[in-house]
Amino acid sequence: MRRRGFTLVELMVAVVMFSTVAAALYRVLTAQQRLAVSQTEQAALQASVRTGSMIASNELWELASNAAGVSDISAFDGGGLTYRAMRSLGFACQVSQTEVRIRTSPLYQYRSIVGGQDSLLLWVEGDPDISSDDRWLPLRISAVASGSTCGAAPAIALTIQPINLAVTPLSSIVLDAPIRTFEVMELRAIAVGSQTWLGARSVSGGQATLLPVAGPVTSNGLGFDYLDSLGNATVAVGRIRSIRITLRGESDRAVRNVQNSQIQLLHDSLVTTVTLRNTPQ
Repeated sequence: MRRRGFTLVELMVAVVMFSTVAAALYRVLTAQQRLAVSQTEQAALQASVRTGSMIASNELWELASNAAGVSDISAFDGGGLTYRAMRSLGFACQVSQTEVRIRTSPLYQYRSIVGGQDSLLLWVEGDPDISSDDRWLPLRISAVASGSTCGAAPAIALTIQPINLAVTPLSSIVLDAPIRTFEVMELRAIAVGSQTWLGARSVSGGQATLLPVAGPVTSNGLGFDYLDSLGNATVAVGRIRSIRITLRGESDRAVRNVQNSQIQLLHDSLVTTVTLRNTPQ
């Protein structure tokens, strides 16, 4: 029996058809891969921007400032600020010139109190009939001793810089009043290689350089606007009532655009406004 084979023309037609189908499949698979990479980078970028905004807003929402110029903000500009970062809230059960004891319950802490790094704000009542002389007295904490007591109740003993009794007599300090501990922090952009990140450092903890905490962001990707009670920009620390944080993030690596095939970094931004603690509602 004679077995009929394929002609050269038929083979060429088959090769052309196979090549066309393979090229189409390759383009589809390549587009899907580029889309998957782009979506992954976009998701990571959005998560990074949200994380950076959350870190900045959580750090600043406890700040306070008043018309007398007393403020938790010690230095500020459009690129960053230095401030008192609140770390714990407790209640004073015993106060002497060089020691404050706080109850272990209730005690609300972002982290444990660190001697030599943290300070405390001691509530001074003054005249109980008026509020104009009430104030927070900042005192540096030099040592922390757990296992102390206030009567029969467990307590933490905080060794502090001596209180000037001529200015602040112990009788003006109300027991079981709130005690707030804080460290001095700085938030600002920092360059890491060829990228820019949101950076933070503990000034009171002796950190000499900023450490990256979220990013990367664009070269001008971190901005702070300081607003008064009317929402207008202000440069007077005592008039600051809210802080607007702008974070402009970019992807960690460049990806190919599905529409125009250009290789480029992805960008996203988020604006958050933090109202200071003492702002009237």
